[in-house]
Amino acid sequence: MKLLSTLAIATMLSLAPTASFAKDKKMEGPAVVEIADISVGLSGLVCDFCSIALNKTFKKRDEVRGTYVDLDTKTMSIALVEGTDITNDEIVKLVSKAGYNTTKITRKDGSEFVPTKS
Repeated sequence: MKLLSTLAIATMLSLAPTASFAKDKKMEGPAVVEIADISVGLSGLVCDFCSIALNKTFKKRDEVRGTYVDLDTKTMSIALVEGTDITNDEIVKLVSKAGYNTTKITRKDGSEFVPTKS
């Protein structure tokens, strides 16, 4: 009887609609590069732990839909939730908080921002 109840619950859960959760899911991996709203040039990256730290820092933000750090090109791609934005100063602050430096910020509209050295 317990097995039958478990199977019935598992079947109902597998048939439950999941589309409502799609908007809330954070994106990961190289797919983010294709839809990125912002590209951030970085310095100080040396290993996978660097990318993990940056991804964790940015994914805590509500306006960030997904991130991807490419260690070879030393860039981070950021996809934003539709209708939201994040300022250049905030990006520089978050990168610094994770322990790295921002070399350039390029947005989808073609605008570029180069932070001043402090």
